[in-house]
Amino acid sequence: MAQGWIQPDRPRLTRPGLFLIGAILLFPAVAAFVAVAAPKLAALQHRSLPVLTANHLVTLGWGTVVAMGALHVLLPAAAGVRQDAPRVVSWQFGLHLSGVLLLGASFWTRHTGGLIAGGSAVVTSVLVSAGTAWWILARRTRWSWPLTYVTVAIAGLVAATGWGTLLAVNWRFAFWQTLLRPPALTVHLTLGLLLWFAVLIIGVSYYLLIRFTTERTLDGTRVRPVFAALLAGSLALLAGAFTHPLVARAGLALLGGGGLLYVTDLRRFVRAWGRALDVTRVHWQIIAAETTVLSVGLIAYASGVLPDPVRWVVAGVSLFLTGWVTLAIAGQAYKITPFLMWYYRFALGMPAYDVPRLEAPYWPRTAVPPLLLLGAAGPLISLGVLLGLAWLSAAGGAAYFLGACLFSWLLGYSWLPRLWTVRGRSVLPPQWRG
Repeated sequence: MAQGWIQPDRPRLTRPGLFLIGAILLFPAVAAFVAVAAPKLAALQHRSLPVLTANHLVTLGWGTVVAMGALHVLLPAAAGVRQDAPRVVSWQFGLHLSGVLLLGASFWTRHTGGLIAGGSAVVTSVLVSAGTAWWILARRTRWSWPLTYVTVAIAGLVAATGWGTLLAVNWRFAFWQTLLRPPALTVHLTLGLLLWFAVLIIGVSYYLLIRFTTERTLDGTRVRPVFAALLAGSLALLAGAFTHPLVARAGLALLGGGGLLYVTDLRRFVRAWGRALDVTRVHWQIIAAETTVLSVGLIAYASGVLPDPVRWVVAGVSLFLTGWVTLAIAGQAYKITPFLMWYYRFALGMPAYDVPRLEAPYWPRTAVPPLLLLGAAGPLISLGVLLGLAWLSAAGGAAYFLGACLFSWLLGYSWLPRLWTVRGRSVLPPQWRG
């Protein structure tokens, strides 16, 4: 008879974990394309093939892959539904990854047929996530404002990927001239960057941060007006793309105001975090600063005071993706995934029961270099764009690549040797095997 539970000798991989692990392991490859594209951004070659490739790898192959995996776990918990990820999730991961890789290769080679095929695979994967979310929400036992955010964000993702695939089809066959004009791209960016990433990350932060700080409820926060500003601003921007510029400017002003409101809540959560060293808290402090910068930039653009609007838009999108979105993902990886435990347990060889006894388990010394590099990358790339200095953007791209490599080693590659060493071998001692 067994005398008690034994510690596993390898990480336990779940179906949602495939998305999280895959994104972290592939992050350096994605960052390499960012490093190649960064100097071209400073030259305002934002529609060049290397930039389009890097953009879609960051959005669909980094941010969206992580978000899909996290939602497969977070959504049932938030909705109060006991639900394990279905088997189709494993197939979804393979389909999505294949679609993203095909998209990246097709943008790089300007192969429109590959864009259509890759986009279709991504849309199918997104529809699986949307269907799973609908099934969970239909059985929910509770509701919250974060769930409202997530619902809108998933709708935004479906619309963004569907619209993007339509743009690819039109690029090949040119059956709708309107889709070849800049407003069509504005719609794609609004759906993907705002209604998907911004709404999702802000909504999930309201769900998670009350679990890390002494603020245990959303009472007194601005969760409602922030949501209203994000939704109204995004819809106005979509309408303004095909109507009048003033409508779009009004939407940008609303988005900027919503961002500043959100910053007040972020500062409130950071103040209530406690005094223990925590690398996730530092990430959110940087995110608060970048949210302020981005929000002020939106309001300035809406006011018409920026001297070179195109350059400011390129700089803002660069900071949003390589800074704001990336830091939100990297910061939370130390909290809501098993990777940090795997780092201590399987990379460093620590017994599992010793990890909680560490003085600062959420401040591994090896997390500081990727924090500094990834924290500096977005601002350097954006500043290089604003100043027209290709070498400065290139430095930011290099920092992004090096930070991605160190981050992926810390939470991914460092424990892989242990996984492969015991692959296919039972975790039970010989005397316990049947």
